Amino acid sequence: MTLAAIYQPAKIKDWLLLGAVSLLVGFAFYKVDSLPILFIVLAAFILGILSITRNLKYGFYLLLYSSFFSVGLTRYLPGLPLGLLNDFLLVIMFLVMFFQKFKDISWKPLHNAIFLVVAGWMVLNIMEIVNPESRSIEAWFYAMRGVSLYFFLTVLMGMMYLNHDRDFHWFIKIWFVCSIIGSLWGLKQLYIGLDEFEKAWLSVPGNLSTHVLFGKLRVFSFYSDAGQFGASQAHTSLVAGLLATKEKRTGRKLFYLFTFVMCLLGMLISGTRGAIAIPVIGIFSYFLLIRNWRIVIVGGIIAIGIFVVLKYTSIGQGIYQINRLRTALNPNDASFQVRLDNQARLAKYLNSHPFGGGIGSAGYWGQRFSPNTFLANLALDSWYVRIAAEFGYFGLFIYLGIVITILVRSALNILRVMDEAKRNQLIAIFSGLSGIMVASYTNQVFGQMPTGILIYISIVFLAKALTDEKATTA
Repeated sequence: MTLAAIYQPAKIKDWLLLGAVSLLVGFAFYKVDSLPILFIVLAAFILGILSITRNLKYGFYLLLYSSFFSVGLTRYLPGLPLGLLNDFLLVIMFLVMFFQKFKDISWKPLHNAIFLVVAGWMVLNIMEIVNPESRSIEAWFYAMRGVSLYFFLTVLMGMMYLNHDRDFHWFIKIWFVCSIIGSLWGLKQLYIGLDEFEKAWLSVPGNLSTHVLFGKLRVFSFYSDAGQFGASQAHTSLVAGLLATKEKRTGRKLFYLFTFVMCLLGMLISGTRGAIAIPVIGIFSYFLLIRNWRIVIVGGIIAIGIFVVLKYTSIGQGIYQINRLRTALNPNDASFQVRLDNQARLAKYLNSHPFGGGIGSAGYWGQRFSPNTFLANLALDSWYVRIAAEFGYFGLFIYLGIVITILVRSALNILRVMDEAKRNQLIAIFSGLSGIMVASYTNQVFGQMPTGILIYISIVFLAKALTDEKATTA
């Protein structure tokens, strides 16, 4: 490629794109007080934008990194709006697609049942603006991002651009490397100690009581909290272990096994009990899809054995992490009873509010925009409880229908894939998806980072399982 080919005169669409990006960058950093930090972050941001404009797939790589590290970095750079980094990346990717490639895009990949239900969910979220119980447009905007906007934009652009096997392998590599780093950082917290920024975060009301139990730290690494860390590590460990079982290349197999061990350790040190549902449900899904009944029987016996050891014996009781997992099987556990009580209180509220309180009325955003209301003070210890609180029974039933549609359609796609290697890869990420869907009943796993982005991209590969890998917009 010649210099003349690289440095072509700017076109109107390029100036429009540059102007849009400039406005976004200005909005992102107008509150930053430290000029050196501003220049460093701005330089990195510009380099990222340049790479995205050259190949939009780089945007997905940056999005993966951002979903892992942006939350943790806010503990060290509180003046930077890093929580909005995922938003900016997605919007910039969409602008690049629109301004540079709109005429050349084939919309055929979007003719897909999974994309249609995701788009339908986005439409319902937009309609929620007129929910009579909604407290504010600002609350709707902030909360809607995690509930639907990230989901919709990631699946939309993923369906258009993630077309090749190498896209899947890059996705896996970045995912696993970031997760291994997460485990190593968690081990540092446990055995070396927390730094001053992590101690400051832990001192915030609510964080100490949920992350130090009986004098033991629930490790959170650079994730939003220990619950997300444990669930993400369980998810990664499951997928890595399943990929390793069928991988024939020695180097890649060892990488998967190392990821499996490190992330299993990460799950244990997080003290997140609900994370145990991810490997349990995921392995069950795996057994069903491989249709090898001998393995199903053996795996079932092993699973029952683990359950019996945790439920009916005291083996490993002296190890805090095992003891913590064991309490998840106790129906009389205090936190489980509190969870049931919260759900009973919500059920009474929904009897008179069938469409819920509106997006942004519950949990963190509710406390910020409508404090001292019932939903703002209700503990949202489940993703589905949040959906029910903000959308009502009507929205919850629709959402569950979308989840079931994605799972069923993905499973049918997998069963019709002839290539064994590709089928095994899809089964692994499907097992992770099904585990996360179930674990979201016990925690707000699905809508948090990095799990949300990992699941959305997994859904793209599952939806495109039967499409031509040489599709356009490569």
